[in-house]
Amino acid sequence: MDLSNIKMLFVDDDPVTCKVMQRQCDSAGLDMRVFQSPIECLAEFAKSGADVVITDLRMPEMNGFDLLTKMREIDREAIILVMTGHSSVENAVEAMKRGAADFIKKPFDFDEFTLTVERSIQSQQLKKENKLLKKRLRRSGNRFGMIGDSPVMRSLFNSIEKVAEVSCNVIITGDSGTGKELVAHALHDYSPRKDAPFVVIDCGALTETLLESELFGHEKGAFTGASQRKQGLMEQASGGTLFFDEVCNISDAMQMKLMRAIEEQHVTRVGGTRPAPIDLRIVAATNRNLQQLVEEGTFRHDFYHRLNVVNIRVPTLDQRREDIPAFVEHFVEEFSSRYDRQVKGFDSASMRRLYDAPWPGNIRELRNAVERCVILADSAVLNWSSESIDTDSDKAFNEALFSGANFVSLEELEQAYINHVLSHAKGKKSRAAQILGIDKTTLWRKLKRSENG
Repeated sequence: MDLSNIKMLFVDDDPVTCKVMQRQCDSAGLDMRVFQSPIECLAEFAKSGADVVITDLRMPEMNGFDLLTKMREIDREAIILVMTGHSSVENAVEAMKRGAADFIKKPFDFDEFTLTVERSIQSQQLKKENKLLKKRLRRSGNRFGMIGDSPVMRSLFNSIEKVAEVSCNVIITGDSGTGKELVAHALHDYSPRKDAPFVVIDCGALTETLLESELFGHEKGAFTGASQRKQGLMEQASGGTLFFDEVCNISDAMQMKLMRAIEEQHVTRVGGTRPAPIDLRIVAATNRNLQQLVEEGTFRHDFYHRLNVVNIRVPTLDQRREDIPAFVEHFVEEFSSRYDRQVKGFDSASMRRLYDAPWPGNIRELRNAVERCVILADSAVLNWSSESIDTDSDKAFNEALFSGANFVSLEELEQAYINHVLSHAKGKKSRAAQILGIDKTTLWRKLKRSENG
């Protein structure tokens, strides 16, 4: 970053420190004015302002804390860094409370000093960009890519805003179909890590061995089939966010390995010996009660507390019914465009039924119901009844194929599903082909093959 056009003020009652700072800044081509008096520095700041101010904390005329407070009253946007040879955690916390951007220890290295200034400027620019983006999202009524203006959603959005700005680990809980992954994306997309990778791990889709290899990577020859070195997803996501979906499916042994990697911020590939550094934010999601699993002994309490810095609960659709009309309108628009249907929406009676329906599958189930209605529409005005959730045809299909111990071949399963879709499409092959994602010729060929046995 070019700091030559950044106006800076430096104040320290030590004349030697001031001379060294002035000489180094002049050599680096930086616009720095140096003061031994905090009162004179404050006067210059009030008169001409500055982009960055660096102040000592212990000075006879006015201490750095008071100077910081007075400068903040004049300009809340200026970057103020505090510096002291008597550094302590208490001083750092107090300085941050009063609006300091960062804390520098004396004696300081000039290269480290310039890096701190650059980092503070970049952080301020990012915060400004995020504020502008948040304002645009509020005006559009669609925040974080999610629909909703109910009280519980406003509370959720408020939590996302606060948590996205920091890099703590997060557990997202909520029923299936509520949008937990959308929340995880929002925490990443509106965070300082937004330009780094967002990597999703489906913990229920991989065996323990495969999960370890996927997360940590492996060296060539580490196991049968490991023909070359592979970088793990934790390394690939470094600098960004790693999202564990259904984290409760991770085994006890794997939880232990992950906890160690998260604590130490490095990983060792399977079959390797050299650790690789990582910088990760962990976001985990589950539709189960992790606290209960901890009490039952099926989820490690130490791993749970390592992840559970912040817990965000995503509300069910039943808890935010006032958002249902907005969802329906959005889904109608989405699917009429996707399937080229000239539909306007649902009739008033159908809207009331949609509003009152239980929706145990939450937003995902509502979305599927609207999609089905748009696909099967006979007119511009859609109709929906609660029977559409689970028709006799659906029940027969499920009972025939997924109950008991009688299994069918993939070919039989495909044919049964084609007949099921044809039944929903009232025998119209063009609509059935569209639902199935194939052309009419392919559908005709599959039906002909079935007829010929």
